[in-house]
Formats: sequence, C-alpha cells, structure tokens
Amino acid sequence: MEVGLNPYVSFCAAQANNTQTSNVQQPKTTNSKADSVEFSSKKETSEKKHPVRNFIANVAKFFATTTEMVKGTFKGVAYGLTTGVAILGGSWLFDALPKGFRKGGSLKEVCKNPIKSIGTKSKIIAGAAAVGVCAYNIIAAKLKANQKTANVDHQLKTGHRPA
Repeated sequence: MEVGLNPYVSFCAAQANNTQTSNVQQPKTTNSKADSVEFSSKKETSEKKHPVRNFIANVAKFFATTTEMVKGTFKGVAYGLTTGVAILGGSWLFDALPKGFRKGGSLKEVCKNPIKSIGTKSKIIAGAAAVGVCAYNIIAAKLKANQKTANVDHQLKTGHRPA
C-alpha cells in the first residue's frame, strides 16, 4: 500500500467549515512492481571493490577500540580506587577518630584497626562511589573509541582524514 500526500485535503481554516469529512477521496492502490522497493547495500559494493583497504580499516578499528577501552578501564580502576580510599580516609578521620577520643581506651583500637572502626554506611558509600567513577571512565572510553572508529570509517570512505 502506498503512503503519500492526499491532494484533496485542505488545511485552510476558512474552508474547514464548508467541507465535509466524507468528501475526502482515498488514494487509489495498485499492486504493481513499482510498489516494491529493493534496497541495495553500499557496504557490499565497497567491500568488493577494496577488500584490502577494508581489512586494514577493520584492524585499525579493532586496535583503536581495544586501546581506548584498556586505557579507560585502567584509568577507571585507578580513579575509582583513589575515590574509595579518599572517602574511607575522610570517614576515618572525621568519624571514627573523634569517637576514639571520646572513649577512653578505644583510641588504640581505632588506630590499630582503622577498617573495623569505620562504619558500614561509609564503606558502602565508598564502594558505590568507586564503582560509579570506574563506570564513568569506562563509558567515556567507549564513546572515545566510537569516535575513533568513526574517524577510521570516514577516512576509508572519503580517502582523507577529517579536518
């Protein structure tokens, strides 16, 4: 079935009061070969024309993606670990240490076992923040890798580097 504009429909406000909805004519449908549309893939033709260039482009895209993802993962782990340690250190300094001063003999315990003296809430917040920072860096690396593969595709298609 064809979908198109109906030339008999008017969008003028002055004519809307005079016309009836029953006056609208339906477009004629014809079952011919003109209704069927064939899509040809340009990717197939470009791969047949330059298989070596496409292979080199695929290898370049693989290495660009892998490099960016590895960089993003290591960066995310490093920044996430730093964030978690900073939150735990702050929690120990501003929460557990003052409690150790208030209690007579527990200051030694606070200094000997700092992880045990930090509250569960602070540990959960530190872990969630570390995971969030790591996930952010991995997602940013994936987007940067997509941009680099798009540059490789553009260079393959046009034959020059983007400006």
